[in-house]
This record gives sequence, structure tokens and C-alpha cells, in this order.
Amino acid sequence: MFSYAGVPGPRDGFGTDGGAVDVADLEFAVVDLETTGFSPGRGDRIVEIGVVRVAGGGTVLREWTTLIDPGRGVGATQVHRITAADVRGAPRFADIAGELAALFAGAVVVAHNAAFEQRFLEAEFAAAGVALPAVPALCTMRLAKATALPLDDHKLGTCCAHFGLDFPDAHAALADARVTARLLPLLLGSAHARELVLPAPPCAAPEYPAYTGMLRPRRGFG
Repeated sequence: MFSYAGVPGPRDGFGTDGGAVDVADLEFAVVDLETTGFSPGRGDRIVEIGVVRVAGGGTVLREWTTLIDPGRGVGATQVHRITAADVRGAPRFADIAGELAALFAGAVVVAHNAAFEQRFLEAEFAAAGVALPAVPALCTMRLAKATALPLDDHKLGTCCAHFGLDFPDAHAALADARVTARLLPLLLGSAHARELVLPAPPCAAPEYPAYTGMLRPRRGFG
């Protein structure tokens, strides 16, 4: 599903040579997930999604979030603080798959440790019967590693602390998407990247029935 973008020129295996697009001309869909566990292959599912759509210059264009009924236990409540009662009556992923795909349309999808989001989104879209073309994507964790910043590790909280960003609510999807959206231009600046090499153009939204029910944002968001 994700086809990873890079900064022009080789940079610790992260960069990609080829035609580049000015960052200012792009839009980004920054996504974060909360899940029941670590492995969709073993039946773990998404329980919350947060998306922040931003212009290349950093202007927030739209925020979107909902809890998801995973159709099974919610997993590690002590981590994500989501209970079975919270997701009761929330949409299933298949209900909102089309709306989420529309949020990705025309954008570079961004996530911190994007391989994690990729595994779950691929599994959920496939289960929902939604076929997406290759989506250009950027991983802020990989970008942080490529910049060779003096960090103890490349976790989201560590990267935020380096740049003096508040990181108030780890493991809440919209809060994490918001801070990743703020981190993105700082990392691009550290990489001296004014352009990105896109291996695939931003995709169009697939035709899919619109969800007519109610989203279920976590209390305090949305």
C-alpha cells in the first residue's frame, strides 16, 4: 500500500534519486493508529484512527478521528486507555474505509514508524474490500534516523523533546497525529529537504459507499 518517498540524493539508505517535488506543493495526511496489539496477522485490529491533513507549509487543513469497533477485545487498555465501553456503537473499519481513503487521496501519507501503520491499514482495507493503489508515504522515524540527530532513540517522544515540542498524550491517535504533523517540517528542515522524491503520484480516492453513521471521537477530541 505505501510506496516510500525520500529526500533527493543518497542519505543513509533513505534518499532516492529521481524527479523531486517541492514540499510546498504537496499535502500530507499524517495518520496515527491505536490497535489491540502488534500483529494483524494474528487477529489484532485497529481501535482508533487520527488523521491530520496539512499543507506543505504546515497549515492544518483538516483533522479527523474516530474510535473503531474492532469486533474483538480492545487489547491493552492500560496503554491506549480505550475500553470496551468506549468502542460500543463505534463504526467498524469497513464503515469508514471510504472516508479514510478520501483523506489519503492526493496526499503523501505520513506516520511515525510507518511500517506499523502500513501493516494494519493494508489488512483492514483488504478485509473491507477496498483496493488502494500505491500511496506515497513518508516515515518520520526513518527521516529522524537519516538526519543523524543526537538522539538516544528515535521514538516519537524523543524526537519531540529534541525540538522542544510538547508531547502531552502519547497513545491517543489524534494527539499523536497532531504532534507528528508539527514534527514533520522540523525533520525536513534538519534534513535540508525542500523536495521529496515520490515513487508514486498521490492517489485518487476509490469509489466506495459513504458512511452515513456517526463517528466516535475519543472524549476530548474531534
